[in-house]
Amino acid sequence: MRKRAATCLRSFSLLSSLACSLAGCVTYAYPIIEPPPPYAVLPVDESMSCSGIAASFRYAARRAARLEYWLAVGPLAGYGYERYPLDAPKQLIDERRRLDALADLQRYKGCTVMEPGPAVVEERLKLEGSVRPPPPPPVPPPVVLNSKG
Repeated sequence: MRKRAATCLRSFSLLSSLACSLAGCVTYAYPIIEPPPPYAVLPVDESMSCSGIAASFRYAARRAARLEYWLAVGPLAGYGYERYPLDAPKQLIDERRRLDALADLQRYKGCTVMEPGPAVVEERLKLEGSVRPPPPPPVPPPVVLNSKG
């Protein structure tokens, strides 16, 4: 009986030491996600009038809408599409950050503020409307033949 108890004790100690040594191996690492730095507004942006800022804002909204559309549709032929999946998301993030910076600049200067989200949606709807094929021509009414006979 003593031999069996010693064997059980040895097995139990081996099992517990193995479990304790592996317990430290399981750790959860949470990456620290830092927000991106604010978009650097250029001195030329700061010196623009309210209408200039609005024009720059509309241009950035148009670019962001195009990038969103191209990401949804896929790479365009002749656009250098081998780097497209890598470059387009980064460019879209940069355009969104530029829109936010221009909206803040509009607030700071006391201009009429355009919001980035609705502006991009509006430009995307314009883009999708211009890309859609024209509707088919109307179908002529059926011809009814009256035959007697």
